[in-house]
Amino acid sequence: MVDNPTKIYNDYVRANLPNSMSYDTGTDRYDINSHSFFKFKNSNWYFNYISKYGYSALTAYAVNGLEPALVFDFKGNYFRKGSSASTFGASITHAATTNATMVDSDGLLKWRPHNRVTSSGDLTGTGWSTVRATYDGPTETLTQVSTTVQGIVTQAPASLTVGARYKYTIRMKAGNTGWGVVAHVITYPQWIKTWFDLSNGVVGTVGANTTATIVNAGDGWWDCSVEAVATVTSANISAQIAASDNTTTAADGDTVLVRQVHAHRSDLGGMVNNPDTTSSYVPTTTAPVYLSRRGHHIYNGSAWVNEGILHESEARTNLVTYSNDFTTSSWTRQLVSIASNVSGVTAPDGSETVDKMIPYSSNNEHRVWDGVSSTAVGETYSVYAKSAGYDYVWLGYYEGSVYGYAVVNLTNGVVTASNTANYSVEASTNGFYRISVTKTASGTNPRYISISPSPTASPTLNSSNVPLYTGDGTSGIYVYGAQVEAGSTPSSYIPTTGATVTRAAEALTVPAANLPYNSTNMSIQMDGKMTYADRNLIREVQFVEWLADSNNGIEQFACSGTGFFPNGAVSFFQEAAATTSLRVTPAATLPFGVNVPFNISSRHGSTFLNGAVGGTALTTDTTPTALPNLSSTDLNLGFDFMGTIGEFRMWSDDLGDVGITEATLPSTEPSLSLTFDGSETSFIVLDWSE
Repeated sequence: MVDNPTKIYNDYVRANLPNSMSYDTGTDRYDINSHSFFKFKNSNWYFNYISKYGYSALTAYAVNGLEPALVFDFKGNYFRKGSSASTFGASITHAATTNATMVDSDGLLKWRPHNRVTSSGDLTGTGWSTVRATYDGPTETLTQVSTTVQGIVTQAPASLTVGARYKYTIRMKAGNTGWGVVAHVITYPQWIKTWFDLSNGVVGTVGANTTATIVNAGDGWWDCSVEAVATVTSANISAQIAASDNTTTAADGDTVLVRQVHAHRSDLGGMVNNPDTTSSYVPTTTAPVYLSRRGHHIYNGSAWVNEGILHESEARTNLVTYSNDFTTSSWTRQLVSIASNVSGVTAPDGSETVDKMIPYSSNNEHRVWDGVSSTAVGETYSVYAKSAGYDYVWLGYYEGSVYGYAVVNLTNGVVTASNTANYSVEASTNGFYRISVTKTASGTNPRYISISPSPTASPTLNSSNVPLYTGDGTSGIYVYGAQVEAGSTPSSYIPTTGATVTRAAEALTVPAANLPYNSTNMSIQMDGKMTYADRNLIREVQFVEWLADSNNGIEQFACSGTGFFPNGAVSFFQEAAATTSLRVTPAATLPFGVNVPFNISSRHGSTFLNGAVGGTALTTDTTPTALPNLSSTDLNLGFDFMGTIGEFRMWSDDLGDVGITEATLPSTEPSLSLTFDGSETSFIVLDWSE
């Protein structure tokens, strides 16, 4: 047995916690004074402060002296239901059926936490089978049966994407043989095997076109991993028994212990860790799991900031078939050369997979373009770009005689020229900017995304609105991650390697049993950053949809278009049977754009309704005569929403106009608020969230 110093330390600490502090084995957190922490050192810091200064029974989530019964702090990764600390999974249901990308704390583009195998912790469950072996679930033991050919437990995970990289990890422990094997079918339609010395924690013989690692998991267990680039779409993963290194035989009765199987996509910047455990392992049962994108970061001009959960309720498809290889035949190159995977240039995902566009030394237009097929109303074209001698990029679309473009300064992200107002620029990592332009009208096929280096801020344009100049044969721009999607805004990057790829819609549902319903009054608050455009819809964004039926419900939504609803106005709605009340923000409207901050709150009662936006309350509507009966109705959070949610809170109380104003006031984030017994009322600790 191998000692695990971390486990020994943690066990000692948790057995000797100070009074008033406890360790919750269900959430894996240290709890004190209604606060929850991943690490003991942070909870102990807080304990020392409240021991010295005293503390209030109210938490940082309280407003106007009232504690919310429901808290989803997606930034701090803290969850509460029924007025007690809980977990994400026990508080809210997240649904996603495909992989998706997000930005981690290091600013790198990565895959969401996911696991492509089923029954990852029960190798007798769905998807698993044994060959020449038996697997005993309670003892986690794989045992060789009769024949000398290796016994295996195996599964075929979901179909692979050719050209993508995958990592398979199996946690194993030596039985009466000290060797285990992780085998896969990723690169060739037959088993590729890698041997692991489970007695000494050493990688043995490594299979062809495969990299391998072994990591100590404690108590004699080892995380044995293999990684390879897929050349086939159908694949298997298996744990096998071996008598020694590089052998394919085992004796009758030989054993190896096996548990926790994990298969994930590992290209881009890899995979973000499971936010519930801070490790990479993602448990599954009867289906693959694609976790929520908690801990998504956005650059604020000086640092990458955790903005909570990235939630995209719209399905999107990248219509560009080779999003990051501008040398393929899908891209037409006009008077430019492409240097592929430039050495020393780091992409937004941390890899060296950046292409350089170099204009020829002739007076002409220099660009690449790719045609896509779509009839959607509203289509967004985007690419990551960085200066490579030329400090500007021209990004445009065209369809017949319709051209739209924006020229962006790649040293500061400023748009220097355009013929459309429908563009956005987002700072990425390693000096890149993600630039998008949107075509708002429908049209005929095909449509084209077009990218051109530009040596000047306001280049001379030809009749097609494309820059016209003489290149120097050396300077250009770096490009990465092109995307064309049916939609009026850019969404998270969807990599493609030979075919279009769809990212499915996500859903966040709060079960009725977790909601603090009160038939007399209640209050709701939500904040975050949203991405939306003017599509002339009453419900352009639906923050909250809590509807029992078409005549009974509560909603919070933002409007677009003209007419009765002001552009960007936030509306607070409730209806009980035939009684309807609607409150529209007449002056405090939210601008259209990418990552637009919002903070909204509402109070709902049987005799009143009011809302607040960004610290400004409206005039209370006193016409309601009843609240809808929603006691058995689930709530849809971010029902029609593209962006990030930082915090969501609900009270079974009326906060009053003072309270909903306080709940939406701008505040320093993230923070921990301590109330002292002395003359000072509060103390703020910046960057407190884990």
